[in-house]
Amino acid sequence: MIFHKSAQFAAIISSGYGTLLSLILLTSPTAVFAHAGHGDEFHQSGETTQIPAAISVDAETSKRIGIKVEPVRAQRLAVGIKTTGQIETLPNQKVEVRAPVSGTVVELLVKPGDKVSKGQTLAVLSSSELGQLRVESVSKRAEAEGNLQQAQADFKLAQENYDRQLQISAAEIAQAKTQLTAVTQQYEQEQQLVNNRSVVKVAKENYQRQVEISQAEIARAETELTVAKEQFDRDQELVASGAIARRTMLESQAHFAEAKATVAKAKSRPEVVKAETEIRQAEVDLPLRELRDSQGKVAEAKAQLTKALSRREVLEAEAQLKRAKAALEVAQSRIRLSSSAYEARLQQLGIAANDKGLVTVVAPIAGTVADREITPGESVNSAEKPLMSILNDSSVFATANIYEKDLNLVKNGQELTVKIASLPNRTFRGKISFIGSIVEGETRAVPVKALLDNPERILKPGMFAELEIFTDKTATNILAIPVSAVVEASGKQLVYVKNGDAFQAMEVALGQSSGDLVEIKSGLFEGDLIVTQRAPQLYAQSLRGGSKQSKTEDKKEVTPKATEASFNSSPVPLWAGIGGGMAIASLTFAIGALWGNRRKFPAVAASQSHASNGFSISAPMLNDELVLHNVHNDNHHVKVKEAEIEKVNNK
Repeated sequence: MIFHKSAQFAAIISSGYGTLLSLILLTSPTAVFAHAGHGDEFHQSGETTQIPAAISVDAETSKRIGIKVEPVRAQRLAVGIKTTGQIETLPNQKVEVRAPVSGTVVELLVKPGDKVSKGQTLAVLSSSELGQLRVESVSKRAEAEGNLQQAQADFKLAQENYDRQLQISAAEIAQAKTQLTAVTQQYEQEQQLVNNRSVVKVAKENYQRQVEISQAEIARAETELTVAKEQFDRDQELVASGAIARRTMLESQAHFAEAKATVAKAKSRPEVVKAETEIRQAEVDLPLRELRDSQGKVAEAKAQLTKALSRREVLEAEAQLKRAKAALEVAQSRIRLSSSAYEARLQQLGIAANDKGLVTVVAPIAGTVADREITPGESVNSAEKPLMSILNDSSVFATANIYEKDLNLVKNGQELTVKIASLPNRTFRGKISFIGSIVEGETRAVPVKALLDNPERILKPGMFAELEIFTDKTATNILAIPVSAVVEASGKQLVYVKNGDAFQAMEVALGQSSGDLVEIKSGLFEGDLIVTQRAPQLYAQSLRGGSKQSKTEDKKEVTPKATEASFNSSPVPLWAGIGGGMAIASLTFAIGALWGNRRKFPAVAASQSHASNGFSISAPMLNDELVLHNVHNDNHHVKVKEAEIEKVNNK
């Protein structure tokens, strides 16, 4: 009964409150939100939610300080195998530079941290060994240069003598040729006179004819001889093989001997000999004294020409010139050999030295000087400690182990991302370049190596690394933002959302990560403009109180223009507000009357109040049902599942 009266009283109060509430709602300006997904979260008080206040930054300032804004996108994230490892130097990319020869450090041109190129001079050494070789080389060269000058002078004299003898010989040869030409012409004239006589002519014609006949017979006989020989050779082979009788072979042999005799007879034909005798007899009978004298003169002229061509003085001058030339070549060779020992030693050491014998040590590879073990003036030995170390870390390996069960998902050239604990805001990308071929017995793991570019030289060997090898993508599109957009503050994950010229921090719930992207489970909507660069600077500014504009607006308690705008609309008539209030009062009274007639009443009513926008939503649980209520939490439409409320026996 008491409860029934209380319900009636509550209905009366609710009627008045409903009327008042209707008047307020219908006559107050309506709030219009800038974004369908965000509303009163832009009004959240820092004291209630501990979210930093909004910061106003104009476009020019944003551009100057490097603020980058990107929209939130739904996409399929690459997922894969995550493992840990470390950064390592590539093979043959760390070199210890040692002294190529014992000596003293004269000058050091680099220090730890300096970047060097291949072939760049690192240090200068002074070596007593090379200095001694250099002195000996200079001494030998001076001696060789003196010998060379003498040889050049001797060669010049020999060349002049040879040229002079050639001139003399040329004159004598010309004279001998002239004499030979004259006597030869006289001999030919006299010979023509002798040949024109008939006796000699007839004898010669007969002799020529007999010679031709003899040559024909000889050719025929030689042909028969060749045929007989081939037949005889063939019969010998056949007899040896038993193909013919021995008598046939003997006949071939006799025929071969007969052919030989025929050839010999043809060559000694008596008619030829007789014709030749007739020619000689004809010449004896004729006056040939003049012809024979001319023939003797021709022979004498030829002998004189031969003597001129082979003049002894010329030959001696030529020999002297050859000796002088050989001596000159020897002197030139000694010039080259004078520094051969010194140059061979330099080539053996693989170094270069100047005229003073100073040795320059150059960088074998391009990279950075990692450490330096020596100081100027220090004595060094090639077998002792290194001068310095050079590390080429423009590219590095990220090494890790993957389990045997994941081996089929990994292959060379596969992309991955690497994160370094000491570089939390950086994500490095690379590709797998090596997969081990042996599975370790205890761990059942296989080593893998990924090649990473390191142009800024910020990846150091030994750094702890987290690797994610991409093997697949998420089944559906999910909201994802760059990791650089997330600011971790007091255990909260914050993202700055652009709203006009203002940037408001929004708390988000993160999901899985993929490289430099991270999943957003709640707190943002697709299309939201978020700060992906310089977000930590905005957070730091908010801790200092935000911009002057934000402070002024907070003091005046003016709602930011970016989230709410007022419009001057015509007020709703008062009668509509009164009618609405009466309707709410009637409904409340009816519910109170119903409760008054029930014996059992729920003891607890579930309620949820929204701290940021100041309104609450109550949801009584009736008939032990599990009720789902749609509420707007920060204007995000989510399902809130109310807990089941126990029955209360109000006896």
